[in-house]
Amino acid sequence: MEPTPPDTGDLRWRADQLLQAMFGHDECGRLTGAAPLVHILRTARGTWARVHADLPDALAERVQALAAAPRGRPQAWAQDYARLVELVAPLAAVAAVRAGPLYGFPPGLPEPDGCATLTAANVGLLADGLDEWAPDVLAGAMMAAALAEGRAAAVCASVRASPAVHCAGVETAPGRRGCGHGRRAVAAWAGLVRQAGAEPLYGTTFDNLPSQRLAAGLGLPLVGSEFSIYGAV
Repeated sequence: MEPTPPDTGDLRWRADQLLQAMFGHDECGRLTGAAPLVHILRTARGTWARVHADLPDALAERVQALAAAPRGRPQAWAQDYARLVELVAPLAAVAAVRAGPLYGFPPGLPEPDGCATLTAANVGLLADGLDEWAPDVLAGAMMAAALAEGRAAAVCASVRASPAVHCAGVETAPGRRGCGHGRRAVAAWAGLVRQAGAEPLYGTTFDNLPSQRLAAGLGLPLVGSEFSIYGAV
């Protein structure tokens, strides 16, 4: 279901585009296939909840109502998430839950030094502890590397992507952490995404404090939060 009106600067529109690229939707906008059982996006403009089509309409309405209810202080959010899981668990096998902040990228982010765009021609740069990303490079994923001593010290790749928006996945090689390589890789990747005509987003989880510090180190503005329940009916 196409969002209307299409405001390409709106986070909801960008998230819609990303979800449509990743997962199927039915004619009512309900998630289908391998999509999460529940996905909730919160921004300053509002809250949008999507529920899998395999779940009953009555449950979808209860999820929508709970997601739309006024939120308490951050320390109470875990209770809100627990209530959502409690709604879904009797009707589906819950496999995982993900919750965390979502960051945008400011205009004019400086291009970092000592980075490279990874392609099949230079995939060997991953040999120093980041080899697991090689299949993604060979499959054509957009990926940048921060280099140190001639090898990739950190990588950032488009782990979720649509023509309008890409979401970052970042990893720093063991022994290279705490030196700013991850920040350089993320900044270089964001430049690649914008060159491709899309908008970069950086998502993480509430318990991943190093990832949040990386976002703060780059000056990334907080633009929203995501909550997802994964599993099968």
